[in-house]
Amino acid sequence: MYELEIIQTAERLVREVMGVKEEDQVLVVTDVAKITVGKAFTIACRALGAETVMALMPLTGEHGNEPPVTIAAAMKAADVVFAPTTHAITHTRARLEAFRAGTRIAILRGVDEDMMIKGAMTVDFQELRARTEKVVHVLSEADEITVTSSAGTDVTFKITHRKAFSLDGYFHEDYGFAVLPPGEAPTCPVEGTTNGTIVFDYSMDSLGRLNTPLALKVKDGKVVSVSGESGEVHAIEGLFERDQTARNIAEFAIGTNPNARLIGNLAEDKKLLGTVHFAIGDNKSLGGEVESSVHLDGVMLKPRVIADKKILVEDGKIFI
Repeated sequence: MYELEIIQTAERLVREVMGVKEEDQVLVVTDVAKITVGKAFTIACRALGAETVMALMPLTGEHGNEPPVTIAAAMKAADVVFAPTTHAITHTRARLEAFRAGTRIAILRGVDEDMMIKGAMTVDFQELRARTEKVVHVLSEADEITVTSSAGTDVTFKITHRKAFSLDGYFHEDYGFAVLPPGEAPTCPVEGTTNGTIVFDYSMDSLGRLNTPLALKVKDGKVVSVSGESGEVHAIEGLFERDQTARNIAEFAIGTNPNARLIGNLAEDKKLLGTVHFAIGDNKSLGGEVESSVHLDGVMLKPRVIADKKILVEDGKIFI
C-alpha cells in the first residue's frame, strides 16, 4: 500500500534531511512490523549509490530497550543509520555509542506507511525548524517550569542549565540524531526537582490511546503512585516492579508541528503543536543522570505551560 509514495517520501528525507551521499555507508535497522518503511529507505539510499545494508532485528519489548549487540556494533560502523523500528532506540546506549563514533542517525519510532505520506511528515520543514528553535531557546534559558491542565495536571520542576533539543527532523551534529516525524522541543528536568501531579489525557507509550486519564503523583522527581483505568495502572505498576529507575521523570517536551495528527501513536501524537509530553525512565540520552531499561512518553492535550512566570503554551498555542 502506498509503496511509490512511501519511497518518494523516503528519498526526500534521505537527500534533504539526512544529506546522504554516494560515499556513505548506510545501515537501515528495522523489524518485521516496519519492514515496508525499512525497504523504502533502503531503496532510496541505494538509488543515490550509497552502499546500503538493511538489518532485520527482533522486536524489543519497550521503547528504550537495547538492540542486539550485533545491531549496536553495525550502528557504530556505519556513516548513516535509519531506524524505522516499532520501539524507539533513541534512549539507548547503542545510539549514544554510535553517536560518539560519528554515525548520523535518523530515528523513526513506530512510523508506518500511512505516517510516511500524511500528517506530520507533510509539514514545511524550514518553518518547523524556525518555530522549534524558538521554543528551544526559551527552554534553554528557563529555570523553572509549571504545567497545569483541566484534566488535573499541576506540576513544577527545574530545568536549570539543562539542554533543550530541536527535534525538527533535521540531523544535528551536536547531539547526533534526527527524529521523524518531526516537531518537538524536549528537555530534561533536573533530577529530584519534579513535584505535583502529571495527568496524561490522550495517549502513552505501550498503552496507546488511553481509556481514561492516567494520573501520576510525583515527589522529588519520582512517581510515587498511579491512578486511572485498572488495566493501564497495572501495566505501569508492573513496569515499576521490574525496574525502579522507570519511576524517574525523565523528559518534558513541547510539540511544535501543526500538521501532526492525534492517531493514538506517540510518534505523531506528541508532535502536535501545543501539546506537551513527559517521559518516565531513562534520561541519560538527554543529558541527565538516570539510566533505565525504558523511556516511555505520555501526552497531554492543551496544557498551560509557564516558563519562569511567563506563559509559553496555552490552549494549543505557543507564545514566543
